[in-house]
Amino acid sequence: MNKSIRQLLYKQVITDTQIAGMLAGYRSMPAFFYQKAPSDSRPGWSDPKYPRVDFNIDTRQDPERKTAGTLSVNIWVTTECPAIGDMDPDRAIEARLQELISGTFYTGEDGTVCAEWERSDEFDIPGDDTHPEIYGLSVMFELLEFPQQITTDPDPIIALCRWTKKHFGAMSIIGYDDLPKVWKPTDEHPAIYWRFAETASTDRQSYAVVWYNGSFAGHVIAESVKERNRWTKALIERAQIDGEIILLDESPMFIKNIAVKHGADPLREGQISLLGQYGALTRAVKEPASLKLMHITHTSKEE
Repeated sequence: MNKSIRQLLYKQVITDTQIAGMLAGYRSMPAFFYQKAPSDSRPGWSDPKYPRVDFNIDTRQDPERKTAGTLSVNIWVTTECPAIGDMDPDRAIEARLQELISGTFYTGEDGTVCAEWERSDEFDIPGDDTHPEIYGLSVMFELLEFPQQITTDPDPIIALCRWTKKHFGAMSIIGYDDLPKVWKPTDEHPAIYWRFAETASTDRQSYAVVWYNGSFAGHVIAESVKERNRWTKALIERAQIDGEIILLDESPMFIKNIAVKHGADPLREGQISLLGQYGALTRAVKEPASLKLMHITHTSKEE
């Protein structure tokens, strides 16, 4: 995941015309580097050699999918760099990078992550008679993973995704739709992510079906809180009206309870909590056996 996400991020930033106008150049490209910049003595640098930016990605596995890793971005400027607009150059670059990266979803070969700004820290390197003072910002982003939740038939996650697409076609469904490699949800086209929270069998059994209680979390992601809450309310009202979600085998998953917590983090926790009851076949369903008639006789009307 590290490599594919890194490549998507790099392409996103270097092709941005605003960033290109803010940074120095190296070999006719914006001075944006993975891990560290080349030495100042290498050929290819423009004059001046600052501002410049480098980045690094550290990933880790978390069973609760709360965090997939950290993206660190370092912005380097000198006291000789002019202001950009009415802002210090490091702050102007930081603002544009946040616009590009924070809240953006990246889908690589190994899955989907979302980057969310966490904090920005200042640093300073004193200068001397031959070198100007270097200062800047270290900007940290959390990388939150959104693994695909689709499992085996009967799959309530597929059913929830199909139901959402049927009634809310403007929503992008993470882990179900074929989405761009780099994209952001908007108020008009928000995103939703359905995931398993937990599953447990019940004491309700029948001839060929084992029944389960499934707890599912729905993450509704939009630009503004107002629109996020509006989409969330529309989803739960539709679910309450329907009362059930139809699985791929046309059997129902009965909605036993649905609740919303508007204060929940849409990226980490999800605002919607849905409890559904669904069944799985224990054996092949066969046609009922017919009785075999013995000692058949036939009498015609003429007799």
